[in-house]
Amino acid sequence: MGVGLLLITTVLVLGGVIATLGDRIGMRVGKARLSLFNLRPRQTATVVSILTGSVISASTLGLLLVASEQLRKGLFEFEETQANLSEARTALEDTQAAKADVETALNRVTRQKIDAEGELTEVNTFLDEATNRETLVRQRLDQTQNQLGIGSQEADQLQGEIGRLQQDRQVLQRQQTEVKRQIAQRDRSLAQRDQELQQRDLAIAQREDALDRLKTEQAFLEDEIQRLESEFIKLRAGNVAISRNQTLALLITRPQSLAAATTEIEQLLAEANRLALNEIWPDAPDKAVRILRISPQSVRETARVITDGQQYVIRVGVSGNYVVGEPCVVQQEDPPCVEISLQAKLNRIVFEQGETLARIPIEAAYPSTPSLVEALRTLVTSAQIKASLEGIIIVDNPRVAGGFSEPVIDFLNQVQNYGAPLDIEAVAGKQIFTTGPLALELVASRNGQRLFQTQLSDSNFSDN
Repeated sequence: MGVGLLLITTVLVLGGVIATLGDRIGMRVGKARLSLFNLRPRQTATVVSILTGSVISASTLGLLLVASEQLRKGLFEFEETQANLSEARTALEDTQAAKADVETALNRVTRQKIDAEGELTEVNTFLDEATNRETLVRQRLDQTQNQLGIGSQEADQLQGEIGRLQQDRQVLQRQQTEVKRQIAQRDRSLAQRDQELQQRDLAIAQREDALDRLKTEQAFLEDEIQRLESEFIKLRAGNVAISRNQTLALLITRPQSLAAATTEIEQLLAEANRLALNEIWPDAPDKAVRILRISPQSVRETARVITDGQQYVIRVGVSGNYVVGEPCVVQQEDPPCVEISLQAKLNRIVFEQGETLARIPIEAAYPSTPSLVEALRTLVTSAQIKASLEGIIIVDNPRVAGGFSEPVIDFLNQVQNYGAPLDIEAVAGKQIFTTGPLALELVASRNGQRLFQTQLSDSNFSDN
């Protein structure tokens, strides 16, 4: 919100500065010799000019905010995205600390299990020794009973020793059972710790994915803010009414004769003249004054070209930049000073839906967010150049993924997390005719096979 308020304040200040340059309003107020708040007429004219500039700036900013959802997001939601990014980083650090605690407990349980297994090995050794001793005693008893002259006292002693050995064996067996129970309990605790560790790893992966998405969204919004601020600065830098290469009028026609073609072109030029006059000299007393300059030879040549029975698109474009109140227009110079160009191109399908206009390789397995945004900008620019070379008249302001930012951000996150080099392509989102506009979708491919895309329509792209 701070960035948006700063931008609004800057625009209002610039509006005040621009208003001071509005000599027309100032001159009129000065000539009227008006006086406000006991000020001199000249000072009153300056105050009126400043207020007029502020109103102009506020109106321009309000229209931009109403017309552009991306500018609103960039101005009023940028700090919220920054806060979400900070919270995601804090949560990730907490989760990693919890993971370290679980790993420490897991190491402790593992050491306890190793100690218990050592105790079980000693008990098993003692049990084997007792069993061997019992076997030896039984053998000696059998030998003694078979020998003549052996008394019952020795036999009783041997029987007593066998009884003691059996008691020792039972004690060792109970110890063996207890140790096995402890080992089973340790194994269950170890499995529980493993499960907790897996859950922590999953939580960390989810937080890292969320952090990557926030980083991508932040970079995309920063790039969009820079672009919109650049356009806004250009808009406020002066009172340009018509820009170079701007399209004044378009006509789709299929004339049957040279006379009909000439008539249609003249009507198109008259419409373009009317629109240009309204932009450059809004309060012109004579709305029929001719301000566009084009050679009659160009009109005749264009009319001759379009009379071959095919459908053509005729475009009237401006050859330079012209400001509001252009002196040569206001003074009605002869010949007219607003130079224009006349283009005639066949109206045809230039690109079929799904056809590739541009392709950019992504060499890194996990590309950084700034490099990915720069690659996207280069891809769209290449697509515009390709479209212009193929004969599309209007290639400015291409609509990527229907003009929505969310599909573009999701696509960039998929590219960033794919884990291998791939190509990103700009393809036609629908059939694109000579008149445009340029509707693009983004596609990720690897070795000629398309992996994922930003397509919003129901139809599927065919692989090229």
